[in-house]
Amino acid sequence: MVPLYPLHVVTQGGSVALHVVLAVAGLGSAAIFLLALGAFRQRRSLPYLLIALAFAALAGRELVGGLTMANYLTANAHHLFEHGLDIVMMFLLIGAVYYARTVEKR
Repeated sequence: MVPLYPLHVVTQGGSVALHVVLAVAGLGSAAIFLLALGAFRQRRSLPYLLIALAFAALAGRELVGGLTMANYLTANAHHLFEHGLDIVMMFLLIGAVYYARTVEKR
């Protein structure tokens, strides 16, 4: 029987490179989320809200990574939350595109 291994292994603590990448990704995703909120504030439409929420989910993934590196989440919880946020992001983006397309055709 072939042993099953996860696609990626989360090491508690991590390397310096992982800390740097996570910090840069966290700052970048937070900045993009704030810009998306600003765009939503100007446009006040459902697609802009859905896009802003998708960017919030992206920032949430970075938070999950940070909590895992700080030993607040186990590897199993990390994967559950990370991939759960992937699903949330996917549905938010599909919803934004669908809504924009249906409104555009009217």
